[in-house]
Amino acid sequence: MNSYPDLVEVVRKENAACRALKRPTLAAHRVDIELDEQLRFTASFDEFSFKIDEPAERGGTGAGPPPLAYFLAGAATCLMTQIQKVAMERDVVIDSMKTIARGHFDRRLNRTFSEIIYDIELQCRATSQVIKDIAKHAEAMCYAHNTLKKSVHMRTNLKLNGEALTLGG
Repeated sequence: MNSYPDLVEVVRKENAACRALKRPTLAAHRVDIELDEQLRFTASFDEFSFKIDEPAERGGTGAGPPPLAYFLAGAATCLMTQIQKVAMERDVVIDSMKTIARGHFDRRLNRTFSEIIYDIELQCRATSQVIKDIAKHAEAMCYAHNTLKKSVHMRTNLKLNGEALTLGG
């Protein structure tokens, strides 16, 4: 992976500022969403826009991923971002990181997820203990993970250089 020294300093400064906060400090993101047709929507965030749709067999037009795909992708990449930030802060170079995010859910009325599982594979020269510590700190820093774990079982499975790691409690 490429090295970004300026980014490392930005991450260190941001993380230090967050750790120094003594009382709640609120922030917000705004996403604007508009119905296009059938079950297809266009969402925008700042200068970015993206399509959200259901497949044709569920009444959509198939013009984009369904809402739950964005939900799982957003939650998983939130955690991946924190893993990368904690690693950078600690001068640990992650050569590659890939995640499979799975959400198990009940399709009956009052639908809920029963479990969200992340299978994260890292390639890195760090020891397994360093990576486990990075993952634990990343979970503690992840908005999505901390919010979701209040209502659904969250499981993070880690592999470092092909070897499964146990996070423990």
